[in-house]
Amino acid sequence: MKKTILLNTFGILFTQSLLAEEIKKPNFVFFMAEDLSYSTLQLYNETGKGARTPFLEEMAKEGVIFENAYCNAPVSSAARSTLITGSYAPRLGASSHRKLQETALPADTYMFPSYLKKAGYHTSNASKTDYNNILDKSAWTSIRGKMGDWRKRADKEMPFFHCITIASCHESCLHFSEQQVGKKPTIHSPEEVSVHPFHPDTELFRYTYARLYDKISQVDTVLGKLIAMLKQDDLLDNTFIFYMGDNGGSLPFSKGYTNEQGLHVPLVVYIPENWKDKVSLKRGERSEGFVSFMDLGSTLLNLAGLEQPQHIDGKAFMGDDIKSKEVEQRDMVYGYGDRYDELYALTRTLRKGNFKYSRNFYPHHPKSLHAFYRYRQAAFREWKELYEGGKLNQAQSLFFQPQGAEELYDLSTDPFEVNNLAHDPKHKARLIKLRKLVQENMLEKRDLAYIPESIWAADHHQDIAGFMEQNKENLVEYAKIADYQLLAYPEARKEIVTALQSTDPIKRYWAITACCSFGETAKDLKQEILPLLNDKSSIVKSRAAVFMAQHQFQNPLPLFKEALKAVRNGVETLMILNDATYVKESHLDYPITFSKEDISKEVFGVSQRLEYLK
Repeated sequence: MKKTILLNTFGILFTQSLLAEEIKKPNFVFFMAEDLSYSTLQLYNETGKGARTPFLEEMAKEGVIFENAYCNAPVSSAARSTLITGSYAPRLGASSHRKLQETALPADTYMFPSYLKKAGYHTSNASKTDYNNILDKSAWTSIRGKMGDWRKRADKEMPFFHCITIASCHESCLHFSEQQVGKKPTIHSPEEVSVHPFHPDTELFRYTYARLYDKISQVDTVLGKLIAMLKQDDLLDNTFIFYMGDNGGSLPFSKGYTNEQGLHVPLVVYIPENWKDKVSLKRGERSEGFVSFMDLGSTLLNLAGLEQPQHIDGKAFMGDDIKSKEVEQRDMVYGYGDRYDELYALTRTLRKGNFKYSRNFYPHHPKSLHAFYRYRQAAFREWKELYEGGKLNQAQSLFFQPQGAEELYDLSTDPFEVNNLAHDPKHKARLIKLRKLVQENMLEKRDLAYIPESIWAADHHQDIAGFMEQNKENLVEYAKIADYQLLAYPEARKEIVTALQSTDPIKRYWAITACCSFGETAKDLKQEILPLLNDKSSIVKSRAAVFMAQHQFQNPLPLFKEALKAVRNGVETLMILNDATYVKESHLDYPITFSKEDISKEVFGVSQRLEYLK
């Protein structure tokens, strides 16, 4: 009898032990390298060129290399805000860099580590946070710590999520002077780098590439240390490691831009031994399926056995309920670019299959418009000097020319996006289809793109969701007026004139922007524009000054200065100075200079613009 009881007890304990083993949750590590495009790694480069990353390549043998991973936003704070919320950042007021106003998350929205923490996870963040929304303190057990903070767990059986950012390859690593070229030897040979076709193939550019490759290899050394720590702690067999770039790369025309170099990042996921049979994606594979930062939170929650909250826009791509075949069939990802420091560059993108569509809301602007931090890089400065000296070919010159309202590229034959097919009749049907998908997505997501930042950031940052819900019908009207840029001028003229006379300043703003986008063909609108030179809205008045300058009707400088004196807030100041920078770089023979005395209200970025426009 006693023996039977003992056997039964042993059987119960044994069953409980097996059950505990079955439900043991995995650990997660996000290893983020700052400013890293996929194309700068040898691991992603078919030519065999690129930065050497032996630890990453070894890790990839027991993981999955994602060929089509996207950060959604091409700059750190916007991309990180996307990642940590799992949400489409433009609907949260979190897609501009740097934040001019910290926005509150909606009442039902949390940063995804909060759900892990509530489920019993230790959640730690080493060093950098860099989010545009107010920090969700419920998400973290330990924040701004060091690599290995999982070791602070009181219970060593407690599962953990650890996020670490490595800054070695941050774009600041390329802020060296022209005089330093070649004087500091590089491990990667400048002669062996693969120069992008839109870059000039010069000694400075090759040296810049080699310097960056060396920095990427330094990041790889830290990855090796991380893996060694996990092995030492006997945790590697139960820990998923996600290696990724936090946004596009450090080279010119990468970080901050919504091309492939700015949005397409490396993502390699190590699948631990204990989980290799519990996920359908197999170790050593390369996945062609499209994944993005919006999907990462969903994926961790799914692997941890937790339900996905409704506010998360992403979709899990790993877990025992996710079939690899379904992941491979995913072929769409959205991207967005808003303000980068002091530079306004409003763009929305969609990659579907091999085609990439871009909608640029300031078509008259070149992508090269000056930004203080970018042009601290010698390669940026040389590139501009070569363009102004007429020493570049067509592909290398595109960066400095008006970008147009739409771009369409076939990435299967044009991975560096130098042959715009938007005006090719053979691709008209595809262009219209992708355009419609972007338009629908923006309205569905209540995208803030249609509301100038000077309005929502100044007055509604504490309740973005409520503000956008109240304006959902207005958004349709704003989108319609903004899209007049896509029509032929004769077709759009009548509607533009009506919008110019609207009592709604946002409608007038988009109407005058459309006038500027049409360039010379809209010259006959002068009489309709003249009343806007006295507009009550400073940003409308400023954009009208741009129109007058484009056609050399009037010196815009006094108009800009009048607008600056009437601003409601510092964001309007920044927007006006952005217009002035465009006029300065258009070489219209107007002296565009400002002093501190011209400014009545400031925010971050104004001083950088004044330095450039002095």
